[in-house]
Amino acid sequence: MTSAAPTSLFDERAPAERPRLVAVTPPPAPAGVWWARIADGGPGSREHALVAVGSGRFADGTPVDLTAMEAGGRRPQGWLAAVRYRVADGTVLGIDAADALAGRCPPVWFAELHHATSPIPASSLLAFSGGPFRAGTVVTPREVAAAGMRMADRVGEVRWYTRSGIVDDVAVAPALRRRGMATLLVTAAESLRVLRGWAPLRSDGRLTDAGAAWLAAAPPAWRPRLAERVEVLPDADAADAPTGVARLLRDLG
Repeated sequence: MTSAAPTSLFDERAPAERPRLVAVTPPPAPAGVWWARIADGGPGSREHALVAVGSGRFADGTPVDLTAMEAGGRRPQGWLAAVRYRVADGTVLGIDAADALAGRCPPVWFAELHHATSPIPASSLLAFSGGPFRAGTVVTPREVAAAGMRMADRVGEVRWYTRSGIVDDVAVAPALRRRGMATLLVTAAESLRVLRGWAPLRSDGRLTDAGAAWLAAAPPAWRPRLAERVEVLPDADAADAPTGVARLLRDLG
């Protein structure tokens, strides 16, 4: 009678097999935007920067206070935009954009406009190219006029309702379309709203074709805020707009 072939790993007649260790790469953390507060001039600086960082290092929306560190003007890896402001009163001094965000756009400066006559509180961030201000500077409408320019000279604009965060308008000059200007504007506006403590920017599903196309290509970090399209709106041209505005949303009223 012949014995059965060895089957046990512990049978000395069986070929010994050692367990193989396989390197496993964990899946990347979901992409999101977290917020780093940095003192560019070092601890105790009178000027801080609120930096939007696109990475999975922290959960989406997490605020991280780095003001106790000596940043030396450096930004965290994956940074997108930084709002520089005065600590004493929150005055915005400028908005810087990373090359990854603004590399295809011309240098722009900004004007912040609050719509005092709107029945629902709303704000706009307008982008201008050229003119008397350095790239990244944030000015008031009065300063735009004093420099001999008009608000209609803007090359891009994002308008949103500050209480709900719903985006009402995104406009980009034809020559700058598909160069990241809309993403730059929305990211800068989102940084401003975080600094001010307003509601996160979002859409509510009422979109034009142009608006839907832009949102479909938006960075992954924005996806949780983009409602499925529930209503198709016609593109509406505004006489004073730099493009003929692709309206993302109509007025809530």
